[in-house]
Amino acid sequence: MQARRLIALLTLAILAASACTFTEQQTVAQTLQDCDSCPALVRIPPGEFQVGLRDDEPLPPNVTPERLAAERPAHTVRIDYPFAIGISEVTVAEFNEFAKDTAFEAKGCFVLQGAGWVFDKTADWRKPGFAVTDQYPATCLSHDDFTAYLGWLSRKTGQTYRIPSEAEWEYMSRLGVGTDPVPATLGADACRFLNGADQAFRRTLPADWPPGLLACDDGYPRASPSGSYPANKLGMVDVFGNVAEWTADCAGTNHDGAPIDGSARIAEPCSSHVLKGGSWSGGPGYQRPAVRNSFPTNLRGDGHGLRVVRELTTR
Repeated sequence: MQARRLIALLTLAILAASACTFTEQQTVAQTLQDCDSCPALVRIPPGEFQVGLRDDEPLPPNVTPERLAAERPAHTVRIDYPFAIGISEVTVAEFNEFAKDTAFEAKGCFVLQGAGWVFDKTADWRKPGFAVTDQYPATCLSHDDFTAYLGWLSRKTGQTYRIPSEAEWEYMSRLGVGTDPVPATLGADACRFLNGADQAFRRTLPADWPPGLLACDDGYPRASPSGSYPANKLGMVDVFGNVAEWTADCAGTNHDGAPIDGSARIAEPCSSHVLKGGSWSGGPGYQRPAVRNSFPTNLRGDGHGLRVVRELTTR
């Protein structure tokens, strides 16, 4: 019932929001949901856009040159198919349905303690180092763990669920922002729109923590319940901040040689995957569409989650 109320409210928000323009194409988002315990989804239309840090985008603060180089070269991607993507990140309640049905267990996670992340062999998505409820995003789950969840969800619904490609993720994030400023650039107002590394986070840290945090207080030192901040133009929540989101792309040095059709960059062996969107531990420079990070495929972290994709057409 809670999922149905969420999707109804977000549908109203979507209809009230102005449509974004991408390559002269306008759209009003459509929502769908395959079952009461399934993630609520929004339909993303085909389109063409620039992946990566563009020359006309201002350089973000407190991001190393090496990290910025990983976001280049910007290149044009044409996604010629529609797809559906999660309105929110997979929640604890949604992942619990899979865990109960399959007796899934996944203990051991890197959690922030003091000056850095340490491996806690008892931590999991139910106890990720901070208190959570069913409405929080499911964290402390690896790329492999979420792949198992999506296989179960596909069998349960008869639909094809998968992890988004980096290009699909960046496309929906830019479509959701439209011509508005990225929330992290709004200074003292940023905390009205996202859960990032802010002053609430700062109060839990040692004095020598590096600079570059948001100068506001979003009220959450770690993750926050899904939907705690306003939805974007597509009705999606927590696209930036809260938890970083796994993608299907194998980690690469930069965008050289990346696919231009929206598909994921796949390589063998593929021991690490790209994450997008920033998290509760990321400052304003890390809460942007082009930001990319990577972690080992089997690593579980307290700031890593997932936004599902459901295919709408046969590719």
